[in-house]
Amino acid sequence: MTKPLASALFLASALFLALASGPALAQSAVKCEIKKLDAALIPSPQINSSYSKKSAQGQPSPWLEIDVEIDIPQPDKNDPKLGEDLTVNYYILLNNKSLTEDGKATLLTGSVSHAEYLYGKGLHVGAFVSPQTLLKFFSGETPRNINQAVVDLGVTISDSTGVIARKASKSQVRDDKGWWDNTEKYTEVTGRVLAKSDTPFAHLAWDYYLPEKPKSGL
Repeated sequence: MTKPLASALFLASALFLALASGPALAQSAVKCEIKKLDAALIPSPQINSSYSKKSAQGQPSPWLEIDVEIDIPQPDKNDPKLGEDLTVNYYILLNNKSLTEDGKATLLTGSVSHAEYLYGKGLHVGAFVSPQTLLKFFSGETPRNINQAVVDLGVTISDSTGVIARKASKSQVRDDKGWWDNTEKYTEVTGRVLAKSDTPFAHLAWDYYLPEKPKSGL
């Protein structure tokens, strides 16, 4: 067999193997739909224990909880049943424009990463804002209801391919842009949006939210 013929046969075989194995190895694209985006003021959890000290204010301090319902169906029945890493970015526009020196509302931003979750419908991801943060950005006064606390909410969900879903609670998302992209209109503050594991709610309703990505280890 001459060398040119051998080389041609080798290349043809390699191409055949690549085409045959490619679809089997490639995982289908993940689709995510954000069904609901809600916010609520909820009291600090009260747990019965021998440590029964109470707040000096006489009542539990309110936390701001962001609850996002999503559908992520399994892309293909032959794909893995556990989803890959998800990063959820939160945008919380506080209703405090009249209280700031520059006349701009405060935009709290932060992200929570999730991993090793089962595909399905009616899944939930969420984030929290502490009572101290609410007091700080409302001049020491706690908002009495959610409308006094929040003007609008936004969320984007990303995997290794990029953003796969985005939604605002009150306004429309147009041309892959949300109201939160107009950063010059707001004063952005990072580090104030907390994962559930960083709050007193960490061990409550354990299975409600998707599992968070471990901070270290496998």
